[in-house]
Amino acid sequence: MQPVKTTTRLYCNVLALQKGLDPVGYAHHFEDALAVEIPLPWKNSIYHEAGVLPQEVIDLMALWMQRYQAGQGYPHRPLMIAPDEAYSRPGMCRVMFYQQPQGAFAHYSKREYLVPRDQLGPLIWALYEANDDLPQFEIYREPEHDTTRDLMVCTHGTIDAACAKFGYPLYHSLRKHHSTEHLRTWRVSHFGGHVFAPTMMDMPTGHYWAYVEEPQAAQIAERTGDVRALYGHYRGWAGMEDGFLQAAERELWMAHGWAWFGYDKTGRVIAQDGDHDQPGWADVQIDYASADGVTSGTYTARVEARRPISTPHSTHSDDEYPYPQYKVI
Repeated sequence: MQPVKTTTRLYCNVLALQKGLDPVGYAHHFEDALAVEIPLPWKNSIYHEAGVLPQEVIDLMALWMQRYQAGQGYPHRPLMIAPDEAYSRPGMCRVMFYQQPQGAFAHYSKREYLVPRDQLGPLIWALYEANDDLPQFEIYREPEHDTTRDLMVCTHGTIDAACAKFGYPLYHSLRKHHSTEHLRTWRVSHFGGHVFAPTMMDMPTGHYWAYVEEPQAAQIAERTGDVRALYGHYRGWAGMEDGFLQAAERELWMAHGWAWFGYDKTGRVIAQDGDHDQPGWADVQIDYASADGVTSGTYTARVEARRPISTPHSTHSDDEYPYPQYKVI
């Protein structure tokens, strides 16, 4: 990646690469995700002012924030995807809803809909707060896409310029060279980690990627080649709840190769040091099994959060954020 400058400073992702920032451990965990087709541009105010997004979505996100402030966590990942001339249909909105299965799993369960624009808000509210109303939306279901793989590349330049500068070429390359009937590529709104741009989510498996350029894009899209070449491009798996587990999960991927992404797995922290705000180490356990049951096991490891690398978390700010570097020892 070339050291490209904005008007006054380097892009945040270029600085992160220069400092050797390892992205593992920075995949945001979620229990459900929602990808909604919304026309560009995506302004910063879009989540707070009804108009582009229906009022039901604004109300839902406000409700999530109230629950978060009440200590109930924020297990959601709301996303916007840009319309595509091949995937979209005039007057209709695509909605992809993902949920984490109970117990060990390899990928999120998915339901996909194509609804008229005036039904977008009611559908999304029903998915979260009024499940009894869901049967009325079955006519808009597209079950043939429930198993379609979707590569979602952040190009949300109004959040950070690095995502537009580096994300759009990645999106364009994937869309042109790697998209098929069973693999779609989308421009997606911010999902955190622009310091790792070009950054991408792979759904429904829930893998996060960092610093992705054409060689890595081809390997990720096709899931071929030596996984060790992608060691420094893997942010982690959304199914693991914290950075310690995500670092350990990467080592198992290195050991098992691409087959690992199809294994059902679950992880937990067994013990950690006394600093719960910023623990220095954790003992973790990951249980896994292949779908045919031939391969299974339990992996335990100690993971340390070693010397943080401080770097600007945004292209638009000089403020630095310390990123602990996770190491399986």
